[in-house]
This record gives sequence, C-alpha cells and structure tokens, in this order.
Amino acid sequence: MDIPSWVSIPFEVNVAEIELSLQEPLSELQSDKIMRAEFKDGKYNIWKTNDVATKYRLLWDKAQFYVIAFPTSYLVEAGFIRVSQMLSKARNRLDIVKRDDLQLSLTSIEPNIKKLVEKQQPQGSH
Repeated sequence: MDIPSWVSIPFEVNVAEIELSLQEPLSELQSDKIMRAEFKDGKYNIWKTNDVATKYRLLWDKAQFYVIAFPTSYLVEAGFIRVSQMLSKARNRLDIVKRDDLQLSLTSIEPNIKKLVEKQQPQGSH
C-alpha cells in the first residue's frame, strides 16, 4: 500500500504536489501552530486527535483509510502469533475455540474481578 506523503509527513509536503481538493485544507493544517508543535513533540500520528477529524474533515476522510490499516494488520499478526503459540507442542491438546483462549489472549479489556465475585451466589453445603 502506498501511503501519500501528506499523510505521513503533512508539514513537510509541498501543497502544490497533492490533489487540488486537498490543497486548501492541507495548507490550513500546515499553518496550524498547535498541530505543528504536537507533530514536532513526537506525536507523529496527529490523525488520531479529535481536532483533525473535526477541523480538517476532508483530510481526515481521505487519511483514515491509511491510518486504520496499520492497527488492523497488527491485530491480524498478533492473532496469528497467539494461535501459533496455542498450537505449540506444549499446548497441542487444547481446543482453542471451545475454551475461548484466543479471545481472552487478544482482548484489551481488563476483567472486573470484584464485580464478578459479587454477582456469584454462594453455594450452601448439602
């Protein structure tokens, strides 16, 4: 996938070299001192900020396809690695689908153990 230079280095690209419909919003972005400062401070992915999506909607509409592709491919690779680990010789007897091991290993949600414990009913002895 070829990522346009105005997505990866928006403050260094020559505005005249990009498509006509994006020249004005990119020029406005390049003159935005706050965005330029954030970019120089190491926040290279300014496309994740809400300001860009609201102030520079036309740019965001075009750039989001390139920005979203990276996390998606990362998640696919992470999933492949986890499946490979689960199917290793040490764990070859586990049924990944039935035990939900894959979902648990890929989720970023932290369990609320205290809430889960409170929902459980105590079992009396017989």
